[in-house]
Amino acid sequence: MKSTTVKAEFSIEGERLDPAIITDLLQINPDETWRKGDSIPGKSMVRRSGNWSIATEFEASFDVNDQLSQIVNIIKPKKERLQNIREAYKLAYGFIIIIKIENNSKPAIHFDTDLINFVAEIKAEIGVDLYIYS
Repeated sequence: MKSTTVKAEFSIEGERLDPAIITDLLQINPDETWRKGDSIPGKSMVRRSGNWSIATEFEASFDVNDQLSQIVNIIKPKKERLQNIREAYKLAYGFIIIIKIENNSKPAIHFDTDLINFVAEIKAEIGVDLYIYS
C-alpha cells in the first residue's frame, strides 16, 4: 500500500537572477537552477525568469513541518544574506510544499510561529500543491 509523501522546496526567482552568484553568496549548492531565456525541457517555450532552489526528496510524512524544517535549517543561518540579496537583485522567495496524498491519508498542514516569523523576515511566500491519487 502506498503512503502519502511530502516534499518541501525553497525557491529564489528573479528576472536578473544568476544562479552562480546566488550559490556563491549563500555558499549552498542548489538542487535545481535555470536562467531567464533557458529552454524548458520537452516544451517549445523559454523560462521567463531565473531560478535557484533547494528541496527535500519526497518522504512519507504526516506533518509538512518535518520537510520544511530540513530546508529552514539550511537557509536560516543565511537570513541576513537572503535579506540583502533579495533587495540588491530584486528577487522573490517562496517555500513550496508538495503533497502526494495516497489512501486518503492527509498530513498536518500548520505553520509554527518561528517559521512564520522567518518567512516574514525574508519576505517569502508559502504555497501548497496537493495531488490526490487515492
